Amino acid sequence: MSKYLQIIIVMIGSFINAQIIIEGSVKDENNLAIPYCSLGIKNSETGAISDENGQYKIIIPDNITSNEIVFEASGYDEKIISIADLKKNSAIILTEKSVDLNEVVVKTEKMKDKTIGQKNRPMLTFSKMFDENLPTIEQGHILKIYPNTKINAYNFYIIPSSKFEEITLKLNIYSVKNGLPDQSLLDENIIYTTSSTTWQKIDLSDYKLRIKNTDKIAITIQLIGYKKLENEAFVFGVSAKKSTSKDLLFRYQSQGNWENSPGVFISNLDISYNKDKVEDLDENMD
Repeated sequence: MSKYLQIIIVMIGSFINAQIIIEGSVKDENNLAIPYCSLGIKNSETGAISDENGQYKIIIPDNITSNEIVFEASGYDEKIISIADLKKNSAIILTEKSVDLNEVVVKTEKMKDKTIGQKNRPMLTFSKMFDENLPTIEQGHILKIYPNTKINAYNFYIIPSSKFEEITLKLNIYSVKNGLPDQSLLDENIIYTTSSTTWQKIDLSDYKLRIKNTDKIAITIQLIGYKKLENEAFVFGVSAKKSTSKDLLFRYQSQGNWENSPGVFISNLDISYNKDKVEDLDENMD
């Protein structure tokens, strides 16, 4: 065997050994699978998401194996575990978040309906593309709302040149702090499947999303599943437009750092609101 070939084999072996692969499951205390649970290492691009059966696989570079992994799922307390412990037992159990029933108040009030955001697709747009091999990536933008808002639907525009038989998306909604997403406002997964392009409507009326005491939220989507067209390369993108505000959002995985850039998605919210003594939001509409 030549000296150069030996060097190449050693280099390949070193690369293979320079990462750890852990496969496992995420379940609740009743032994039921938790689908689409996010897991990741803080301030890195390393993460994964469980499938519809709660199964996950995460590939960890050797240089961060001393770190911890955070497991997050809507409606459950997060769990932080060292990589060493996860290697010993990769079956994760999450505890459901407790709800203080004393805080639940049923109140009838008159609210107005409105659509806020971009209602039409302008001539000049650009596309935010999604990679079918990276389901952990989130892309979205920040929207202004009224301090007392009920979200009824989210509408967005898939570029017509997209090519797929079917896609499955996960919708995420966050509070906003210092211009970036902060805490999740959801207590359950919002999953949307479509086989069409152009305008899409995600009906949110059953989720009872009532947002109070904030004037901005962040909405992002993840591509968590897809079916390709036969003999066609997969293509999926969402329309966006330029703006002076840095409202476009991106991050690699749930524990990664958010990045923002100028622009907004071509999207809007159907809402009901109580507008007492608050500013109008017509500046969000074109």
